[in-house]
Amino acid sequence: MPDQLRIACIGFGEAASAFVSGWGAERAAAVTAYDIKTDHPDPAVRAGKLADYERAGIRGCATAAEALEGAALVFSLVTADQAGKVAAAAAPLLARGALFLDGNSCAPGTKRRSAAAVAQAGRGLYVDVAVMAPVYPKRHRTPLLLSGAHAAVAAERLAALDMDVKIAEGEVGTASSIKMIRSVMMKGMEALFAECVLAGRKAGVDAVVLDSLDATFPGFDFRAKAAYNLERVMTHGLRRAAEMREVALTVAELGLPNGMAAATVDWQQRIGAMGLSAAEGEDYAARADRVLEGLGHAPARRQVPPPAYADIPGTYVFDAEQSRRGYHLNMFCMSLRHAANREAFKADEQGYLNRFPLSDEQRRAVLERDWNGMLRLGGNIYYTSKLAATDGINFQQLAARMTGVTEDEYRAMMLAGGRPIDGNRSKKEWGNG
Repeated sequence: MPDQLRIACIGFGEAASAFVSGWGAERAAAVTAYDIKTDHPDPAVRAGKLADYERAGIRGCATAAEALEGAALVFSLVTADQAGKVAAAAAPLLARGALFLDGNSCAPGTKRRSAAAVAQAGRGLYVDVAVMAPVYPKRHRTPLLLSGAHAAVAAERLAALDMDVKIAEGEVGTASSIKMIRSVMMKGMEALFAECVLAGRKAGVDAVVLDSLDATFPGFDFRAKAAYNLERVMTHGLRRAAEMREVALTVAELGLPNGMAAATVDWQQRIGAMGLSAAEGEDYAARADRVLEGLGHAPARRQVPPPAYADIPGTYVFDAEQSRRGYHLNMFCMSLRHAANREAFKADEQGYLNRFPLSDEQRRAVLERDWNGMLRLGGNIYYTSKLAATDGINFQQLAARMTGVTEDEYRAMMLAGGRPIDGNRSKKEWGNG
């Protein structure tokens, strides 16, 4: 590897290991790293970090000075509360002209103080780096935003590593400002989901609340998002709490109230401190219940019952909730009134569906022609029949398919007065109530 691409990592956690794995084994062999966990009093913690080094194929070092020796690119990827200390300690140890890439989630003021420490030492060149997305699955291709006087030089070096970089024009702290202010929303949503879902489970209304939100914001899939956001807080809450303290500082530095960011710190810290792990494939309810247990609470034993008419077998009542839930599905169906749209849909069904913000379930129901499934997901029969007509299916044929009988059987049933009342009043009579 050319000397100018020798790389050191101060801090070797999720971000550093993701970058290294993306670069590949050949480049990893010339990467050095130092992580304070190798100085931890617990032998298991030390052994775990040494195993991380071995697994990544890099050279782990006993000190920061050893890791930094001769490195032209230095990634600082530590917790937010340690970032300033690391910059100050590393500054006099940097090789002359080395780029110090501060990728920590810190307030702009923290970044500017770190930059001043590096400049005062007179050896390295400081670059404000903001990691703009989770590092998995993109690894080294995770979007990075750079700012400061040396951002252009850093962008050129990082491009040689096939990294996805953009420059935010402005001084040190510009990239960090974008990252921090974005986190008010992104990490704040994690805290909002936690508070909403935990309260819902405690009150026994979580399913109703999430279904209502799905009806209001079709396609968002609040249950899946709840499970994902709870996993983020359970797994990374302590780190996120440290980052959000920097976010709160960012907002305060702007002279604005920072109550939302401060509240996010509280939830991230509370849940992260429990040390819970989120099992693969676990739903939001199971995760929420374990968090509730950690808080000394239990979920309600009884959930709020669904509306009485939800017990009608084989029927999905098109009420206000269903109307909101199926809005985009029904708009897709109504678009098929126009011949040009029908031809476009038949030519490329998946491509045409991309015009509408359907949920994954709604999209699958359309592609599989799951007629009853479309009604369950908010479709209205008078709209979904437009899709049937596009397929050359008339209303009687459609009704027969939805009823599970042949067209002749359906016609005979309707001529005889329709489905009998007896045995069809309740799902319990069908054996699935």
